[in-house]
Amino acid sequence: MDFVIVLAVLFSVTIFIASIIKLKGVKLEAKSIARIGIVSAITIVLYMIKLVPFPQGGGCSLLSILPIMILSILFGMEEGILCAIVVASIKIIIQPPYYPLQLPLDYYGAMMAVAFTPLFGVDTKSKIIKGAIVASLVSTFFSVFSGTIFFGQFAPEGMNPFIYSLMYNFLGYGVEASLSIVALSLLPLNKLKKALVK
Repeated sequence: MDFVIVLAVLFSVTIFIASIIKLKGVKLEAKSIARIGIVSAITIVLYMIKLVPFPQGGGCSLLSILPIMILSILFGMEEGILCAIVVASIKIIIQPPYYPLQLPLDYYGAMMAVAFTPLFGVDTKSKIIKGAIVASLVSTFFSVFSGTIFFGQFAPEGMNPFIYSLMYNFLGYGVEASLSIVALSLLPLNKLKKALVK
């Protein structure tokens, strides 16, 4: 358990420092604010549509992380990170955490990680997909750590809490993330950007 806590802290500190660095000196225009607002609203609506609901509020939503991925790819990580912060803040209101210390993991950490989808660049689809995979894995592991630390008591008798949380989150949020990556690979992102910039 101590090892999981250390990893959770390292993940949280890393994602928050990386986000602060990316957001340093960011100047928002009216169009940016509008995009963040619209994408946040779409994300929350999709999040509320549970394809497979799990106990304790988890499960597989309808591609709710895809809009943040697209926003980050088309308009930069900075907008994606800000959108993720807005979405996480709204989630706190509509589905309050069981424990306050879930906030940097299940809420802010998991959402902000998604915004790092363009980590390897956006000039080729393969780079975008690689970035989406890494961002999704990091995002899912925030929930895995949270599940291990705060919800390990729900693991079946004799099962390691980390393994339980790993299965719980990868069968729920992990499936949603995988489907979002598949959808992302099928989208004509270049055409979409041209259409939105006009």
